[in-house]
Amino acid sequence: MRFLDRINRIFAIKPVRILKRAMCLWLPILVLVIGLPVRFKDPSTSLAQSATGHGGKPSRETEPVQGLEAQNLSKRVVSLAPKGWEIFDNVKQFTAQNVYEQINGRAEFFLAYDMIRMTFASFINSANKGEFIDLSIYDMGTPTNAFGAFSGERSKGGSPLRLGRAAYGSGANFFIWKGRYYVRLIASEETEKLRKIGMVLAAKVTAFLENSGGPVWGLTALPQRDLVSETVQYVKVNAMGLDFMTNTYLARYRKGKTVVKVFLSRRDGSETARTVVARYAGYAGEYGKGIDRINQSGIKLIVCDMDGEYDVIFRKGRLVGGVSSVDDRTLAIEAAVDLWRQMPQE
Repeated sequence: MRFLDRINRIFAIKPVRILKRAMCLWLPILVLVIGLPVRFKDPSTSLAQSATGHGGKPSRETEPVQGLEAQNLSKRVVSLAPKGWEIFDNVKQFTAQNVYEQINGRAEFFLAYDMIRMTFASFINSANKGEFIDLSIYDMGTPTNAFGAFSGERSKGGSPLRLGRAAYGSGANFFIWKGRYYVRLIASEETEKLRKIGMVLAAKVTAFLENSGGPVWGLTALPQRDLVSETVQYVKVNAMGLDFMTNTYLARYRKGKTVVKVFLSRRDGSETARTVVARYAGYAGEYGKGIDRINQSGIKLIVCDMDGEYDVIFRKGRLVGGVSSVDDRTLAIEAAVDLWRQMPQE
C-alpha cells in the first residue's frame, strides 16, 4: 500500500511534468503531419558512438560560454591529454540552455541543482580509438549544489579517494567533489590500464580546480554519532518525492541493529518551517492511515502512520527534521527525539 501511495503522490504533485512528457511523445507525430523538415541520424553511426557522444557534432553548434574562467578551464583540460592520447573533436562547454545536447535524459538532474556550466572532453587512445575516457566537469555555482550532484549520483561499493572534498572510484570510473565543481571520469571499459590512466587524470583535474566556497551546512549540522558513512545526500528539490521538501539533507543512522533514515532541512524562518510541517502532516493524513501529535519529554512530534511504516516529523526553530519509513513506531519516535536533541536552536 505504501508503494501505491507514493505512486499516487508523485502523480498528484507533478501534473506539469506529465504534461511535458505527453507533449514529447506527440511532438514527433505533429512534425510529420505538418511537414516540417526532420533531420535523421546517420544509420551508420554505431550504438557505442551514440551512447558516448563520439558520433559527431550535436544538432546545432555548442553555444559559447563567455568569461575568462571558462576559457582558462578549457585550456587546462586540453593540456591533460596523456602521452599517446588525444582529445576527440575538441573541448566542449555547455550551459543550462543547451546541456541536454550532451546529456539528454540526465540534464534535468543537474539543472535541478542550478548547474551553470559543463565542460566536456573525450580523451582517446591514438593507437586504439576504442579506448577512451570521458571527462565532465560540472560547475554547480556553490559547494552545496556540487555536493548535491555528487551525493545524488553516489553509488554503493565505491572506493573512497583522497581527492577534493570527497571522491570515490568504481572500476575505471572516478567521481570527485571539490568546491563548486563535480567531476566525472567515465572509461570505455573496466581495465587496469584505463583505471591507472583515469586516476592520473582525476588527480590532475582536481589539482587545478579551485576549492571555492565555505562548508556545506548539512555536513556540519547532522550529528556524527551513529551516522552511516557515505550516506549523507543533499536534495535541492522534491526530497522524498515531496514538492514542499526543498533544501533537504538525507542520511542513515544505525540504531542498534536497525538503520534509520533521517531528514533535515533549514528553512528561511520559523513560520516557513511551520508551513512545511503542516504540509507534511496533511500529506500523511491523505496518503497514510493518520497522524498523532504527541509530546515526548517536552518535544512536540507528529507521528505519521504510513500503512505499517512510520514517519516522525518535528520543528525546532527554523529547522524541520525527522525520520521516515521506520518499521517500529517506538524506534521511530526515539530516533526523532535523539535527532531533535542534537540540533541547535536556529
